[in-house]
Amino acid sequence: MTSDPCICLGNDSLAAKAAIRKARCVAELADESHFMVSIRRCDACGQHFLTLFCECVDWADGDDPQTWVAVPVSTDEMRQLQTANVAADENAILRVVTSERRLLHHDMPKGAAPRLSWVTRPLFIPAHD
Repeated sequence: MTSDPCICLGNDSLAAKAAIRKARCVAELADESHFMVSIRRCDACGQHFLTLFCECVDWADGDDPQTWVAVPVSTDEMRQLQTANVAADENAILRVVTSERRLLHHDMPKGAAPRLSWVTRPLFIPAHD
């Protein structure tokens, strides 16, 4: 018998994003105005998520493109991320989270409607200032 996944991993991307954003912050790895990285832990199921927020300043129109990404990580990956110096070397994230996986991607591009969906791909560091 298969149990349904926790809401943080469920197919409803809007509900998953809300659950992940409400999850307890375990560690802040980078906290800059246009680049934020943290590890969150779902209170309901214990799943850890690496979350990234990236923003590029749109000096012309003030319509700053933003991207938010949440990727489930293992306990081992979470520990490696906590000891990596992500604030000084953001590529340290990609050296820890190396495999293709399902991640929640919220893209808010300039001049277009936001898109929120689960995608399966390697993790990436979105553009940011």
